[in-house]
Amino acid sequence: MARIARQDKDAYRMLVGRHLGKSLKVAERVLGNRQDAEDVTQEVCLKIWDEAVRWEPRAKFSTWLYRVVINACLDRRRKAVPAAMEDLDLLADDAPGADEKMIADQLSDRVRRALQVLPERQRIAIVLGYYEELSNQEAADAMDIMLGAFQQLLFRAKQRLKDELISEEREYKHAGHL
Repeated sequence: MARIARQDKDAYRMLVGRHLGKSLKVAERVLGNRQDAEDVTQEVCLKIWDEAVRWEPRAKFSTWLYRVVINACLDRRRKAVPAAMEDLDLLADDAPGADEKMIADQLSDRVRRALQVLPERQRIAIVLGYYEELSNQEAADAMDIMLGAFQQLLFRAKQRLKDELISEEREYKHAGHL
C-alpha cells in the first residue's frame, strides 16, 4: 500500500490481481448477484488506489479489504431497487453425470436462496467463516466486532440457515414435489 500511495501502478496491479478474485466471490455471496458484485468490486479497486495514502497497517491488508468489500456490499443493498426475477432456463442434459450435476446445482441454489434470507450480519459471518475460510478471529476483525460476538453471530447464522433449509424442504414436500 505504501508503494501504491506513491502512485506505483505495478504495485497496484499486483495487489489488485492478488485479491480481485476473493473480493468478487465475497461480494457475490453477500449480494447474491454477479453484476452487482462486479460493480462493488470495481468500486473497491478504486478505493484501494484512493485510500492508499491514508492506509495504516493496523491489521492485515486482507482484513481491511474484507471490511471495505462488506461495507460496499451493505451500501449497495441499502440503495438497491428490487429487480424483476429473471427467467431460469433448465435445459435437459444427456451427458454422463448430468443428473448428479443437476442435483448438486439445485442444492447449491437452495443454500444460496437460504443465505439471502439471513440478516446481513449473519450472511456475512457465514460467507467469511465458511466460504472464505477465515479464522473466527480474522472474520471478527473484518467485521470489526469482538471474537465472542462473532462466534455467537455465526452460531445463530448456522441455526437460521438450517431452519430455512428445513422449512423450504417441508414446503417443497407439502406442495407434492417429492
